[in-house]
Amino acid sequence: MTGPLDRKRFTLIVGIVVITVALLIIYLSWVFVNVIILSIFGAFILRPLDKKLRKITRIKNRQISAILTITIVALIFTGLFLNIIFILGSELAKFQPDVLQTDINMLIDYGMELMGKYIPDTIQENMKSNLSSSASSAILFIISIVQHVVLNFISNIAIFAMQLGVVIFLLYYLLIDGENIVETFIDILPSNRVDIVKEFLQHLNSIYNSLFNVYLIVCVLTGIIGGIGLMLIGVPYPIMWGAVIAVLSLLPIVGPGTFYIPAAIYYYIFNEPMKAVVIVVFGWLFLETIPGNIIRPRLMMQSGNIHPIITLLSFTAPLFVVGAMGIIIGPAAYGFMLALYRTYTGFEVITKSGNQEIEEKSGTQAEDGTQPGDEIQPEDKTQSEDKTQPGDKTQSEDKTQPGDKTQSEDKTQPGDKTQSEDKT
Repeated sequence: MTGPLDRKRFTLIVGIVVITVALLIIYLSWVFVNVIILSIFGAFILRPLDKKLRKITRIKNRQISAILTITIVALIFTGLFLNIIFILGSELAKFQPDVLQTDINMLIDYGMELMGKYIPDTIQENMKSNLSSSASSAILFIISIVQHVVLNFISNIAIFAMQLGVVIFLLYYLLIDGENIVETFIDILPSNRVDIVKEFLQHLNSIYNSLFNVYLIVCVLTGIIGGIGLMLIGVPYPIMWGAVIAVLSLLPIVGPGTFYIPAAIYYYIFNEPMKAVVIVVFGWLFLETIPGNIIRPRLMMQSGNIHPIITLLSFTAPLFVVGAMGIIIGPAAYGFMLALYRTYTGFEVITKSGNQEIEEKSGTQAEDGTQPGDEIQPEDKTQSEDKTQPGDKTQSEDKTQPGDKTQSEDKTQPGDKTQSEDKT
């Protein structure tokens, strides 16, 4: 027999081996860490769409519904990407640095005319020359950056295609088996830890739904509203600008104002003040007020209530640390810690249909109308069938006690019978 010391040594060795292999797997997979994060994020975002498609089309096969979901999203993004590439290609083909420099000089002259009453002529000339040289340097710098980005994309297009293929395959399998993975994880837990883990997962699902799904839905709606509004106003390339507005809406500090305020200034300078006013009013009302004060609060009422400070930090601070992936990693990390805090403090779980998926295996509340712990005991089941106790069953048949049965037959006591004979 092995002693306690041998078992501790064995456990320690197994733990070291497991940790070593886990670190080796992380090291080997580190090149695809962004791909894995994007796949998990995409599966979480597309899960509601996948369920909605299954409900609408009545497709029970998860493989077919996952393929349909991925195809729809891929077609939308491909159309947007090709539209932007076509617009940039046509505009770059017409791009002339001299013409741009002339337009910038016109803007500088217009600004100097506005400030002409307050700045002496000598200072104005120096400011014009300095601003003109700075503008030309900025143009050359932007052109060099664009060229570098385009060449870098072309040189790495094979790597991007391979990463995109891996993302699609991981996304497909996560959409199919994502719920089974969660259920399997719950099944291997100790029985005394299942409830608290389920509570944590409910908090996490509610918080992530608010940070990712609600936030992304509002940004997409803002982009769609922006594209339609710009098309009605008469701004060229409304689809591309709608996509830009959706991306800007993801950043709490930036926001759609980064687009519609410069656009209004542009049209005001080029003698279209009415269009500039319409763009400002449209941007403030339909891109800022309605999405931020009406749509987002109503959607978040159905999800996790998250303080605006957490939202601001989670979406903004990680951008300066890990780059563009911070939009995903930041909210995921902040949301995880917030879920731990709410689980520890006993924060009330906000009921939502998405949270009930975690308990699909253990509960059949919607079908049976009872909690898992409310099952009928064997003794109670017999009572519900008979409606009477075993002793009461005999009473219901006899309606009388055994002694009363004789009395009901004779109707008289033995002594009373003699008295009835004497009367004769």
